[in-house]
Amino acid sequence: MTVELAHPSTEPLAQRTPTEPAHPWWWFANTTPGRIMTIGAILALLGILSAFAISSTINERQHQLTTVLDHTEPLAFTAGQIYTTLSVADASASTAFVAGTEPRPVRQRYEQAITDAAVAVTRASSGLTDPPMVELLGRINAQLAVYTGLIETARTNNRVGNPVGSSYLSEASALMQDKILPDAQRLYETTSARVDAETTASAEIPAPVIIVVTATLGFGVFAHRWLARRTRRRVNIGLVAGGLAIAVMIGWVGSALVVSTAGSRTAKNTAADSLRLVTNLAITAQQARADETLSLIRRGDEDVRKRSYYQRVETMREQLDEYLARKDSVDKSGLFEADQLLEKWRLADQRINAYMTVGNYQAATQVALGSGEDDSTPAFDKLNNALNQGILESRKQLRQDILSARRVLSGTTVGGAMLSVGAAFAVALGIWPRMSEYR
Repeated sequence: MTVELAHPSTEPLAQRTPTEPAHPWWWFANTTPGRIMTIGAILALLGILSAFAISSTINERQHQLTTVLDHTEPLAFTAGQIYTTLSVADASASTAFVAGTEPRPVRQRYEQAITDAAVAVTRASSGLTDPPMVELLGRINAQLAVYTGLIETARTNNRVGNPVGSSYLSEASALMQDKILPDAQRLYETTSARVDAETTASAEIPAPVIIVVTATLGFGVFAHRWLARRTRRRVNIGLVAGGLAIAVMIGWVGSALVVSTAGSRTAKNTAADSLRLVTNLAITAQQARADETLSLIRRGDEDVRKRSYYQRVETMREQLDEYLARKDSVDKSGLFEADQLLEKWRLADQRINAYMTVGNYQAATQVALGSGEDDSTPAFDKLNNALNQGILESRKQLRQDILSARRVLSGTTVGGAMLSVGAAFAVALGIWPRMSEYR
């Protein structure tokens, strides 16, 4: 008997009946272990976000403070030097003409002021990037060349006794007072405003950090309470350790940010304001000195010069009173006698005017340039020295405050990130044993 087997290709293929999954793919998320995993993932994500927010905020603040220390503040100080040294040059130039025969110390003071101004212009040119400010600085430099040319022409005529020398001096002083100094003032005020703006930015409240860290803590408390109810365990060591790590991070980073913010605000509201006020006082004093001496040279407009002098002196008195009345002014000890020196200077100028009224210009010149206790020059020199010292002390305090604000942030970026990562790791260790209880 022969049995024929069918070819395998002709056999019907077995078919599997499709089966629906017992549960949808998202079913696990509604189970207790799924919720535990979800809570752990959210806590880990919040920990990473906290670390990122903290590191970004601190790095940004350190960058802002470093920019102020290394670029913005030196540029503002250089602009202030341009402003003050040009005022010194103008006052020295006019003083030299009063004496008739140019005193060597006065000439040296003028030349040193011009040199310092040129150096300051060079330094500022390497730090300015704003086209309007670069153009402004270029205009100051060009006008300064014209000014020195006029002064040299006036000096040459004065040496040979030509009366036209006073006209050249008056033209040079008008150029300085009406064009160069206003441009220098604008440059100084713009750069000083940038110091204030960047210092203020470094003292802003870090709202994103506060929101993320608060959310992390709040969700951590919720997670611990929920897990305690579900697992019948009051304390989860991992979550508690993670919470403590976040708390330490908040205490450390928060304290650093508070101290840094206080330092930045002190730098802006105290040291920077003092520096700006004392710098303006020093410039006003030089301009008043130029008015005083020019009134002896330009006898046709001495009344205008006198009014300008007394207006500047009164402005200085008001600014000094304001400065000395502030409790947070920097190193007021050097300026306690400034008000007395200002009054002594004003009384000497009254003597100058009295002599000029009766036509005794020789006696007026002696009071203006003499070295006696009641003469004008000693009072002005002492006042000028006190103001220059105040500028240096205010700048020193400003840089110290900014440096302290930056230094206190050192290490907080790495420390905060490590604590955040450690908190996430502790949460994972705390949740894993609870997950392992479910099979």
